[in-house]
Amino acid sequence: MSPSGGFSLVLKGLPGSMVGTHYHVGTVHGYTMRGHWRYLEHDWIAKPGTYIYEPAGEAHTLVITDDSPEPMITMFVVEGGLIYLDKPKEGSFAAYEDGFTLLELTRKYYREACLDARRLDLLVR
Repeated sequence: MSPSGGFSLVLKGLPGSMVGTHYHVGTVHGYTMRGHWRYLEHDWIAKPGTYIYEPAGEAHTLVITDDSPEPMITMFVVEGGLIYLDKPKEGSFAAYEDGFTLLELTRKYYREACLDARRLDLLVR
């Protein structure tokens, strides 16, 4: 996790799934390893081997295509946080997420699953 709240993740989703409309306060790099996905706001489709770069500030809605031959798996490197909107067109603020909020969600999950949440701190540099 970076001081700006940036984070890296491997996102996996089933065909037909989506991530709500959001925009990034920093840049994003992505590399698709499996499956097919796209942004509703664009006409391209990411397939295995596709690299994407997103400048900060563009609102988009990630969907795994219904005809994806397998679950989508994409590695994202996110600089800064995500701001979720309540609707795609002229949406208002709905939620905020960054590396710090995701770490707190993970700590909560660990506690609820009776795992030692202190172990997470060993992974944060």
